[in-house]
Amino acid sequence: MGLRTSPRETRSPTLLTAVGEKTLVLSLAVARTETCHPPTFVPSLPPCATRSPAPSMPVIETYELTKRYGRRAAKSVLAVDQVSFAVEEGQVFGFLGPNGSGKTTTIGMLVGIVNPTGGNFQLFGASDPKGLLAARSRVGATLETPNFYPYMSGRDNLRIAAAIKGVGRARIEECLELVGLADRAKHRFRTYSLGMKQRLALAATMLNDPELVILDEPANGLDPQGMREIREIVRILADRGKTIFLSSHLLWEVERTCTHVAIVRKGRIVARGTVEEVVSAGKSALLRAGDEDALAAALEGCPEVMSVRRSEEGGIVVGLRSDDLTGLNRYLAARGIHVSHLAPHRPSLEEVFIDLTRGDFDSMTEIAS
Repeated sequence: MGLRTSPRETRSPTLLTAVGEKTLVLSLAVARTETCHPPTFVPSLPPCATRSPAPSMPVIETYELTKRYGRRAAKSVLAVDQVSFAVEEGQVFGFLGPNGSGKTTTIGMLVGIVNPTGGNFQLFGASDPKGLLAARSRVGATLETPNFYPYMSGRDNLRIAAAIKGVGRARIEECLELVGLADRAKHRFRTYSLGMKQRLALAATMLNDPELVILDEPANGLDPQGMREIREIVRILADRGKTIFLSSHLLWEVERTCTHVAIVRKGRIVARGTVEEVVSAGKSALLRAGDEDALAAALEGCPEVMSVRRSEEGGIVVGLRSDDLTGLNRYLAARGIHVSHLAPHRPSLEEVFIDLTRGDFDSMTEIAS
């Protein structure tokens, strides 16, 4: 049964189709919206004048964005604490943090399903309600676990999402091809692997051909093959000029996928920049000695050492407050520790992340989960 709408009718930017308690998929689209723009007068320039290129406007920009749950200060939870960052057009931006650090809450505020407590944000330069309504029609998003009708095929689930967004059937087939599900489109959703379910969610997200794609933990729970498939899809979207904002705590995967990152800890951003900038900002050294247990014990007591961990390649990696390796060597020699190797170490994104979020995990298993 179809719904009739007038050409100028605007549907809600956040459409959650449900039967009972069953949510189908988060769709960010403004269906069949027609906007009339008055003609713009552009003054002519003198023959010798040149036009300066327009400054690039961030696709996402937040200003001290804050979310507190609960009205009583003593019992309230500060989920997001004055978060500020910008995502430029064409970036693949990784929003990284441990579970419970405020990643999904931040995304919820961006897509309009969580109301901020303080601060503000812009999407495509818009911050007022009317402007955000139009801006969200240019956004596609998946939040947390994909949820489709299990007894329906992948193609039929997309047909429902396409009807919500006002998209034709030809686009459904394009999106199935994009995510590699064309051969399994007729099979029921409940027969899909977790990786296939994630890819179907990506297909639903791409139905309205959004300029900004927001993905919340897209590789969570996937095996290495599933992660590779998601990574390839993200790369294809980036090659097509899409701006991608994804949250994750799978650091090695993000380092291979993203151009820019922000690391969030307990609701606050503790590092941001290009992947290279964030990795290079950390001061680390690799040390080796005959008795590495004694070396590790001595390093634990050094005031200049922020973290101590054993390297998989052998030796001990330390995070330092400064790059004074001579002082570190003097400190160890004074305690009878003579190192055979001491050199600057370029940390991985995972190592930087662990240093910045140290104490937020119950175990190393949680980091790897």
